[in-house]
Amino acid sequence: MSNVDTARAAYDAFSSGDMAALREMFAEDAEWVTSDELPLGGTTSGRDAIMENFSQIPNYWSEFSVKPDQFIDGGDDVVVHGMQHGTGEGGSFDAPFLHLMHFEGGKLTRGEFDADSAKALKALGSKAAA
Repeated sequence: MSNVDTARAAYDAFSSGDMAALREMFAEDAEWVTSDELPLGGTTSGRDAIMENFSQIPNYWSEFSVKPDQFIDGGDDVVVHGMQHGTGEGGSFDAPFLHLMHFEGGKLTRGEFDADSAKALKALGSKAAA
């Protein structure tokens, strides 16, 4: 399976809620990086901590999705472009995202997810400070 195939499979697993399959795509010592100002943001280290972080998403969002529309193959690096949607107590937002995924030995070792955190914070309402 190519790294692009693994990236696609990871998005499919996340979207379908198959966290067990998603977990297996991460290296044990993986890192996940998102905007510091968001709840659950910053750098999360370790596969188990990343999965715990993902399991907390429903505590903040009544709806949350990421829909990739482009995968750019850079060998060990895959760049993903898509649209992010979220609904929180402050409203809903839609924003494009870029995701840089780094792979080693077929496992995701680092993910850097960049999106419009200002829109997300507004949609979170009072949970933005949580």
